[in-house]
Amino acid sequence: MLSKDLFSARERLLELRKKEDLATSEIIIAENVSLEDYSRFRKSHQKSPVRLCLMDGRIIAYEVPLDPHILVVGKVMASMVIWNDQDLEYGPEMTMKVGPASQVEPDMMARPVRRPFPPAGQGANALGAPYPTMIIEVGFTQTFPDLHRKVAVFFSAQTTIQIVLAIKIFELRANNTFAMIAALYLRTSPTPLVPVQVISFGTAEPIQQIVEYLENTVGVSPNIFTGVGRIDITTGIDYPLCNAPGIQIYQMNIPAAELFNGDPLGIPAAAVGGCDLDLWQLQLKVRRGFNL
Repeated sequence: MLSKDLFSARERLLELRKKEDLATSEIIIAENVSLEDYSRFRKSHQKSPVRLCLMDGRIIAYEVPLDPHILVVGKVMASMVIWNDQDLEYGPEMTMKVGPASQVEPDMMARPVRRPFPPAGQGANALGAPYPTMIIEVGFTQTFPDLHRKVAVFFSAQTTIQIVLAIKIFELRANNTFAMIAALYLRTSPTPLVPVQVISFGTAEPIQQIVEYLENTVGVSPNIFTGVGRIDITTGIDYPLCNAPGIQIYQMNIPAAELFNGDPLGIPAAAVGGCDLDLWQLQLKVRRGFNL
């Protein structure tokens, strides 16, 4: 029965992605599920047609891994590997316990190769692995509010995750344009559930409903919400389009202090400035995914 439910959830998520709004994209597959039962379920459904998590005993389907989603995850990982593959290790879809009856599999993780294993029972998974320092979560069928709400899960007391990079890809519009938003969250921020930086970097500006959600509900200050469709509040001038590599405002810096948290040797000299992700490169991948 659950296998049929997964394919039904996939069809519902594909319909939901056509709506560029704030509705939830989470579909409950089953309730009152223990971590042990969920682990057995995932082992028997390793090639699920949807991305899954266990949240407070509920099995939730939340994303269909279509090309725009997959290509962006791969590009972020490739960019970070090029930047530093000596001191950091990377992986897709690492299984992590984030609560007594909650388990997630984020799109990508990064952590220092020397980050020590925690005491018994405090690891990220059954192998006792250390938690990542950084999580990358990309949403296509997943709505931005659902991406945002996951940050509290990643930053729960159960984990030692320091950084969450949330990237939202909006649906292709009738004129073959699309919006994209990247939001960077830091556990070390005085307000960790409010991103320290938000960049609009698609070929179209985000709809007003999304802008209002970020500013009025999430609490993002206009001066840190930059990019396509936004106005520089210091000059009153529109930000340039994201249409070429190397444009300064479309470089998102991943800070080294949080990225190398727990590394007994500290921040490597070559990595002190952190990792700059060129968001234009991610936009290119989405254009490829949309066959543009």
